[in-house]
Amino acid sequence: MILGIDLSKRYFDATLRSTAGATWYARFTNDAAGIAALLAWLRSHGVQTLPACMEATNIYWEEVAQRLPEQGYTVSVVNPARIKGFAQSQLRRNKTDKQDSAVIAGFCAAMQPAAWQPPSELQRRLRSLERHRDDLQQSLTQQKNRLATSKEPAVQASLQRLIDALQQELAQVDQQVAELVEQDETLRHNKALLRSIKGIGDKTAYKLLAELYDLPHYETARAAAADAGLTPAHFESGDTVRRKPKLSKVGKAAIRRILYFPAITAMRFNPLIRAFAERLRQRGKPEKVIIAAVMRKLVHLSFGVLKHQTPFDPKWGLAQPIPT
Repeated sequence: MILGIDLSKRYFDATLRSTAGATWYARFTNDAAGIAALLAWLRSHGVQTLPACMEATNIYWEEVAQRLPEQGYTVSVVNPARIKGFAQSQLRRNKTDKQDSAVIAGFCAAMQPAAWQPPSELQRRLRSLERHRDDLQQSLTQQKNRLATSKEPAVQASLQRLIDALQQELAQVDQQVAELVEQDETLRHNKALLRSIKGIGDKTAYKLLAELYDLPHYETARAAAADAGLTPAHFESGDTVRRKPKLSKVGKAAIRRILYFPAITAMRFNPLIRAFAERLRQRGKPEKVIIAAVMRKLVHLSFGVLKHQTPFDPKWGLAQPIPT
């Protein structure tokens, strides 16, 4: 048996597929009651263990993905672009939630994607705080922009109060994030490993730990970069069509946002990155292409230090242990 799940904010559609190709379909609410109903539905079909597959759609998948492994099911969380490509290869012309769940089940049967690694409770808390921080920062930027264009004194005063309150909230969240990381030995050690890479500061390390918490479990550094949408997308057709490669941007946008300024810093102060960027300049690459390549390189280096639990050494010498 294989389970394909198509998720939205309010509902999720599930298709259970047997090895012989028979299918059963049901829809559930995307909440605790709906997940409980899904588990009861699976038990009614005599399913004790099975692989389940779903798309990484916004945050709608997270609760379902978290609960299924607790019941002994294996979960794979797949980039939606892979599912779309699989559906196109099957010449699917219609798109409904029911059909999407069947396509996902078919993808799971054919491709056997890697199992998803659920985050720990502390990692979930860290991710929640980091995403809340992003929302607060976005609101702060919006209010500052409004203040810059407002001419009405009463509106300006109101906006300034909002800005002051948002800045206070941001400071509190920053403190909570730092305390959360410091209280856990693994998070604290992994933060120190990431900080050993010149260009990556505390805030970048926190974001990487929150959004790429399973970084050491990727098979390759390229796979980690692909999950952040930092791998180049090529378009070639025949002998004449050759479009310029560009970032795929199919992945975690939060990682791309947080790595932009660290990439610029690394090009100045990290000898390895500086030499890498210079080689690209000598090959005539535009500056924005170089920055994107450096962002990708930072993900590669982050993967390396976490995978091997070894601090970064730009000279590739013997690294010293990081104090905890």
